[in-house]
Amino acid sequence: MKEANTKSVKMTFKALYSYVLNTNYRSYAGIIGLVISFGALMLLVANWSGFGVGQRAMLIIIGLTFTVINPLSLAFKTFQQLKLSPSHKVPLDYTFSSDGITVTQGEVTQLIKWDMICRIMLTKHMVAVYTSRIHAFVIPLTELGEDKGRILTAMVSFTANNQPRLSKNLNIYTSGKGL
Repeated sequence: MKEANTKSVKMTFKALYSYVLNTNYRSYAGIIGLVISFGALMLLVANWSGFGVGQRAMLIIIGLTFTVINPLSLAFKTFQQLKLSPSHKVPLDYTFSSDGITVTQGEVTQLIKWDMICRIMLTKHMVAVYTSRIHAFVIPLTELGEDKGRILTAMVSFTANNQPRLSKNLNIYTSGKGL
């Protein structure tokens, strides 16, 4: 990236929900919850006639907890956060340059140097730039527009020396083929 590229980004529901789901279901607790839910559903199907009505109801509730109820709950919380949080009402300005990513919102500015990035996660709806194990900047891909390929390639190439953890779907951008 030879010149700085600035994008004004407004958070979208799809991007934030994608981040929340990935954060919840790629953790040990999320994986264990899914195993419990699927195990309960398999046990229910395998022994349907052997269980009473109360036992069936309990297994159905356990089975739906992490596969249906929790994602719906997370969607509701994400929607509320997007509507109520003052930080999501004002767009963030991201400037991508050889120095790093400058994030500006109103009067507040922060520079994220490329060596501060420890992980980059890409999903269908967003890219999350982690500066610590739990702190990330979530950027909706739709907001990057036609510069998406150049920006993702720059992120991958500028952070290559520090070897952050990259999503597998970012491999296309390591060789510059994602342009």
